[in-house]
Amino acid sequence: MTVVAFAGPSLPPEDRAGVYGVEWCPPAEAGDLLRLDAGPELTVCLIDGYFDHRPAVRHKEILLLLSEGVRILGASSIGALRAAEMAALGMIGVGSIYRAYASGRIVGDDEVALIHGPADAGWRPVSIPLVDVRATLCRALRDRMLLLEDARSLLIAAGEIHYIERCWEGLIAASGIPTVVQARLRAWLRDGQMSQKRLDAQACIAAALDNSAIPPIRPPLVRTAFLEALAQECGIAPPWLPSEPVSTARAPTHGGPPAGRDGSEAPSREAVPH
Repeated sequence: MTVVAFAGPSLPPEDRAGVYGVEWCPPAEAGDLLRLDAGPELTVCLIDGYFDHRPAVRHKEILLLLSEGVRILGASSIGALRAAEMAALGMIGVGSIYRAYASGRIVGDDEVALIHGPADAGWRPVSIPLVDVRATLCRALRDRMLLLEDARSLLIAAGEIHYIERCWEGLIAASGIPTVVQARLRAWLRDGQMSQKRLDAQACIAAALDNSAIPPIRPPLVRTAFLEALAQECGIAPPWLPSEPVSTARAPTHGGPPAGRDGSEAPSREAVPH
């Protein structure tokens, strides 16, 4: 069995160091799944991916791999989104974020969006996704660090801040909660804040390495002109691609600016915590 994981800011380098049997790839973009050697021996963990200034992983790519017997797990970020959208076709969702999307408790892409550093900095997150704000506020309530009304004010403030700019200092300042509560929360956050994205990414890798998992569903695939065009644009020539090219567009690459967002290439301005 071969396990390929597309991961970036959701799974820091220290979490990958002790994991064996996984081929690590950067956050996925459109066409990346088509480059894989598809077959029943392949398991894919789709965790992080681009969906802003770079084209996102397409549903047709996922469907193609599923039809070839590939087991595809999704969690944490765009993987959770795609798994919620394609669970009926055989994609396997893992973790709390996936379940929240699948149940409709959360719906927006911005729930998982963040800005992060480059690969040589370990894809370190620079802003905070809403799902991690939610998880941290739930822990703060359990620890009796916050009253419910203060937690609600913080969550509302977080939702009103663009994901590029979202950081704890900024949302605390914008929340309007009492000054004494702000000070207490800042101190608690040093050890208390949670990353649900990280927890779900870890669970996804563990599930992928578990050979006792449910065997994949193999849905039928209709090979459309869109899928053929995407392969051609990416410079890929799988056996099902027609001999005549359907597009001359240049292939997307993982090059370019060194920093990016969980869903984009490098922003035109850098967002850092205030």
